[in-house]
Amino acid sequence: MRIALIDTTKKPTCYPVALLKIGAWRQSQGDDCQLFTNRLPDEADEIWLSTCFTFDIPHALGIVKEAKKRASVVKVGGVAATLLPEHFEREGVEVHQGLIPEAEQCGPDYSLLPESPEYSIAHTSRGCIRKCKFCMVSRLEPTFHNREWLGDLAPGAKQIRFYDNNWLAKSVEDLGSDAGLIRGLVKAGRITSVDFNQGLDCRLLTEEKADVLRGVPIKPVRFAFDGMQEDGHYQRAVRMMAARGFREFMTYVLYNFMDTPKDFYYRLRQSVELSQAPGISASSFPMRYQPILEADAGRDFVGKCWSRAQKKGFMSILQLQSISGQVSLMPEEFEYWYGKDADEFDRLLSYPKIRQLAQRKKGALRMRRAGMGLEARLTE
Repeated sequence: MRIALIDTTKKPTCYPVALLKIGAWRQSQGDDCQLFTNRLPDEADEIWLSTCFTFDIPHALGIVKEAKKRASVVKVGGVAATLLPEHFEREGVEVHQGLIPEAEQCGPDYSLLPESPEYSIAHTSRGCIRKCKFCMVSRLEPTFHNREWLGDLAPGAKQIRFYDNNWLAKSVEDLGSDAGLIRGLVKAGRITSVDFNQGLDCRLLTEEKADVLRGVPIKPVRFAFDGMQEDGHYQRAVRMMAARGFREFMTYVLYNFMDTPKDFYYRLRQSVELSQAPGISASSFPMRYQPILEADAGRDFVGKCWSRAQKKGFMSILQLQSISGQVSLMPEEFEYWYGKDADEFDRLLSYPKIRQLAQRKKGALRMRRAGMGLEARLTE
């Protein structure tokens, strides 16, 4: 049977690991599988579609409607279909909620990708011990448990991206087992680095767990500073890891949820302050909250402590300050863009012509840097 596996993510940034596992499972059953991204084959016996973000549901539904014209069997699964199945059930297609146990037992079939993978995707665990209100993991994967992961690795890929939801929720013994496997892969020359892409829970890091991780090539070390409940835990975790030789940190900073612009400024600034310590490079990645249980393609939600103008104001500054969406600045540069303190930041976000101001700042900074470069050349 010919099965077309379709990734409906509007702007995919990573390999569709669920579809790669499904492909491995179905091909072991004798089916012929092909992978497509945001497009459909001319012919297939069955079309299986994977969904991710709920705000992409309108986009996914367009692909589903077309798929119904091309195959007699259409199946839809993934995060969005699990959380809001009614949007797809109305189309009369088969909707699967949650993981597929048979596929979960398989490693990803990377041969379905159009080119050799640059990295492997693996889960050493599923689920999370937390029930954060802004997160749906407790609904998607309600039980936290370990899993075997060596079979997830792609031959030849030198990096592993772990997609665990809360790796540090493991016991010290289980973390030590994972760390030992990683060190063994490095020693054998199979990999050079690992990335716990979903971020580590700074509240769960202890001196003992940090000791277990010493020497594991985690690049970068990702933490989350989602709210003021992590204040103190976050700074302590960075310093704890830095004391064991880790130097590169990336922090996910949630905003537009229950926070205020002022405490968001404080959380952004902590990475700037931590970077002043010798050998530490800490950056922030602002993550705008969007209600997950709504198919809001426009992503228009405004948090209770934010205004629409403030949300747009911050986005204007970030887009002009950073190409990558990260805040990675020295204190003087941070204050140049975001204000000298939280009060100034709060006022800045509501400035009616904030985008024009940010554009002028970017132009002035470019001219300043060009002048410094000219001065350096003249003194050579």
